[in-house]
Amino acid sequence: MNTLDSLVQLLPHRYPILMIDRVLQIEDRQSIVAIKNISFSDPMLQGHFPDHPVVPGSAMVEAMTQASCLIFLRDPDYVGRMSVLDTIHHFQWYRPVYAGDQLRLEVSVEREDVGGILLEGKALVEGKLVAEGKWTLRLAQAPSKPQIHPTSSVHASAILGKDVVIGPHCSVGENVIIGDRTILEAHVMIEKWTRIGQDCHFHFGCVIGSDPQDVKYGGEKTWVVIGDRNILREYVTINRSTGKDTVTEIGSDNMFLTHVHIPHNCKIGHFVTIANMTNLGGHTHVEDCVLIGGMTGIHQFVRIGKGAMVGAYTRLPQDVAPYTLCEGNPALTRGLNLVGLKRRGISKAAIDEIKSIFKVFYRSDLNRSQALDKLVQETFQTPEALHMLDFLKEESPRGITKKSDTSTCSED
Repeated sequence: MNTLDSLVQLLPHRYPILMIDRVLQIEDRQSIVAIKNISFSDPMLQGHFPDHPVVPGSAMVEAMTQASCLIFLRDPDYVGRMSVLDTIHHFQWYRPVYAGDQLRLEVSVEREDVGGILLEGKALVEGKLVAEGKWTLRLAQAPSKPQIHPTSSVHASAILGKDVVIGPHCSVGENVIIGDRTILEAHVMIEKWTRIGQDCHFHFGCVIGSDPQDVKYGGEKTWVVIGDRNILREYVTINRSTGKDTVTEIGSDNMFLTHVHIPHNCKIGHFVTIANMTNLGGHTHVEDCVLIGGMTGIHQFVRIGKGAMVGAYTRLPQDVAPYTLCEGNPALTRGLNLVGLKRRGISKAAIDEIKSIFKVFYRSDLNRSQALDKLVQETFQTPEALHMLDFLKEESPRGITKKSDTSTCSED
């Protein structure tokens, strides 16, 4: 790892821009200490103050950036990727560097998040600080022309993974990241500050990452983050969030049918199906394995618990407890989603405990506080029952959907 030949195999850079000669110490995805020897023959010194050649400040930025790449390029998640310097947040130079000097580059990772990899580093000569800074780096596969239909537009800052397909008349905006094998059919628009995972499929007319439809939004940098293996059918719209550096978050393995709208600051879990022409309100939180019927309207700040099922044409102004069936205008809790629980292989012990919670909370004459007081005295063992109880205990701005007169808890 510490020879020039092995470094050349890891870094995408080549002479005359290769700026790393040796690695002294490295912790993958954490930190690196590397060496750059400054030679009289370095091309960067030629013509840079010929009578008094010094290393350009930009060259020190490049050297630290290349060192930061090496922190990641041995990791299986990043092997073969190329570096993109996204943002220089701060950089300061303290003294000149000359031919014959040896630059010691010390770089560490501050954080990895949806906006990229934030790093900080310093350069030293003979133990004296010559420069320091902080920057954001991206590492991704470079797009190839055959992936992009000639009628489509892809911003220069966008990063496309392997085998991404961009269909006719699509638009991919700035600071967009699209994972491997994701497909955009015709007339799909992916606006700025959007990150999409692998193996997703966006059908005709989807608009993703557009400004939030919120009067409080002031143009701040916010994100849409979408996981892997999602299917978005025609005309699905997903807005970025409101509030600096916040996220509208979509998990993995979801299916959103035609004309579904997901607005700002929503959080959607995994294995969620949302049927045609359903509109969510801002800040809606949908947990895993939820099924929402078509033509449903969901109020802002509503929570829909894991494994719940919401019937078509429902007007949903309040939270839906996990594993329940809910429908109506306004919505009422009709019973437990026992079919869904059994299909997902939930144990009989868990189903029995869920039934016990449901009976106390929905079928007794106790109010919410009284029902919770009684339930917390019980000893539930299964993760599903504990999750349901935690959901019911959590304070919510919307409250929990009420029971119907015909609420059932069938043993079938």
